[in-house]
Amino acid sequence: MSTIKAKTLRFLSLFLLGFGLLYAPGLGAADADQLDKLQKIIAQQQQMIDAQSKTLEALSREVDGLKTATQTNSKAVADVAASKKPVTSGNDDVSLAVSGQVNRVVLLADDGRQSKFFQADNDNSSTRVRWVGNAKLDDEYSAGALVEVQFESNSTADISIDQNSATGTNSFTERHITAWLDSKSLGRLWLGQGDTATNGTSEVDLSGTTVIAYSGTSDLAGGLSFRNATTGAALTSIGQAYSNLDGRSRDDRIRYDTPTFNGFMGSTSFTDGESADFALRYSGDFTQINSKVAAAVGYATGGHQNNNTNTNGSLSLLHDSGLNVTFGTGTRDIDATTRDPNFHYAKLGYLFSSFKIGKTALAVDYGFAEDITTENDEFTTYGLFAVQNIDKLSSELYAGYRNHQLDRTGVSVDDINVGAVGLRIKF
Repeated sequence: MSTIKAKTLRFLSLFLLGFGLLYAPGLGAADADQLDKLQKIIAQQQQMIDAQSKTLEALSREVDGLKTATQTNSKAVADVAASKKPVTSGNDDVSLAVSGQVNRVVLLADDGRQSKFFQADNDNSSTRVRWVGNAKLDDEYSAGALVEVQFESNSTADISIDQNSATGTNSFTERHITAWLDSKSLGRLWLGQGDTATNGTSEVDLSGTTVIAYSGTSDLAGGLSFRNATTGAALTSIGQAYSNLDGRSRDDRIRYDTPTFNGFMGSTSFTDGESADFALRYSGDFTQINSKVAAAVGYATGGHQNNNTNTNGSLSLLHDSGLNVTFGTGTRDIDATTRDPNFHYAKLGYLFSSFKIGKTALAVDYGFAEDITTENDEFTTYGLFAVQNIDKLSSELYAGYRNHQLDRTGVSVDDINVGAVGLRIKF
């Protein structure tokens, strides 16, 4: 484009000068001196035109360079914007994912003697952060690692009606520090701090309300204590009176999971405390009843749990209509005493999509436990709950009410009532 412009300018200049030679006043054809002057002027203008042409060509190259750079930068920006991996691993062969959540709740609790507001971290699903690394050897074998820690400021499991400030250590505590080797045909081997085989076997739940209500009912306000209705003296806490006897929880262990066969998966683990446990899980669709079904059973024995054995399980069904039911039960045989703790749990729920922002879950539940820490103690709890998902914010708004009752021989005990409103945001 710049060469064409230069040629055009040169032609116009010569044309105008020629026109001036023919028609300029007083100019004769034989006037050699005048012609010589005009030729010099033409030569000077030609030099100027050549210089301008070179300048235009240089500017054109600069513009083309800027266009190329802009296109390259735009592509780089677009690539960054489109990338789903803002966090990268220190090893190119290992992928790294960072995720977590914050789960805060406001409680109003009444123990029969006094009531109190709490701003707390919901121990049903604590505030936490995790790092997951994955590496793939081939289509058959892979390996991975998980580091997950929680940070609970004023945990609902530890609150007390008498406290005047937040409770807790205000520090990170371990949940998972584990690695695994995985084979599609042989299963997975775990090493380190993490879920034992039976952890979660009492907690299978498809209701969509576990952020505020599941079989571990003591997590929402477990630190609160029942009071003697006559004297006002503090008795057993909710967390001491109730347990869902959920296997061996998390521990330093070696664990093995089988591959999944027709929805079934078996697991076994051996802990640092020399306790062994076994679990069988199932997840699948029952087209005959138009329902999704999930279930688990567990058995644990020996080790640091005073040589007791623990048997427990849970079952949850979610119908296509959104109606769902959940059941849990368990018992623990303690050799050193005649006390045999047991628990039972049931939930009826409804999961539906009436709002564009996300699904809504409603549920009522019932829990019962006896002899958990004191022989002949009977604990009963009832609850009503609602959870609203906000999909674009990756969050849940939830609210609920729970009544706790303790029946102890020879003692009249006040009920504990707890109302809760909270927010969990995942990232």
